[in-house]
Amino acid sequence: MRSKIDEKDLFQVVLGDDEEVVQILRPHNGRAWFGVVCAIILLSLIMIPTGICMIVFNKPNSADGETLGLGICCLVLWFLLSVSSLVSVGLWSYKTIYALTNKRVLIRTGFIGVDYKSLDLTMVGALSVNVSVVDKIMRKNTGTIAFGSMASPMTTQNASKFNFAFIYDPYHVYKEVKDYIDQKKSEAAK
Repeated sequence: MRSKIDEKDLFQVVLGDDEEVVQILRPHNGRAWFGVVCAIILLSLIMIPTGICMIVFNKPNSADGETLGLGICCLVLWFLLSVSSLVSVGLWSYKTIYALTNKRVLIRTGFIGVDYKSLDLTMVGALSVNVSVVDKIMRKNTGTIAFGSMASPMTTQNASKFNFAFIYDPYHVYKEVKDYIDQKKSEAAK
């Protein structure tokens, strides 16, 4: 696991000369993995029995062997979807880091390369906290903070565009971030 100093250094390539990282946050790995494992289990409950039934009930004298092929395709598809889901959530949870600087909110992520998203603190017009049913079921005190601005409003279509997903203690972090943004906005107004 990276230390906090190393994580701050990961943002140096996008920081301005007079900009510094104030806070680093990471998604809760357990919450990220829980969602994908539940999806794989549900997928398994449908696709594995379907594939096995197609293989078992294949008519051996059938000229086309259609159900055998469909059964095998169903099991291969299940395997590929499961593996790709596990790999993608693993990469996402390893590479995603959130940062609050004295000027911006930053998100560092990317599956193959490294991607950065930023939103100026003065442009943040709205914050929202979402603690989903899955967050409640896990009882790990996780949730998501979404940021909205005139350039990137919080709508259902734009919900995942700019947010800190699966963070620990979202209400406390929300309060800290909101207080910090309000402080920076009032300093800028002076």
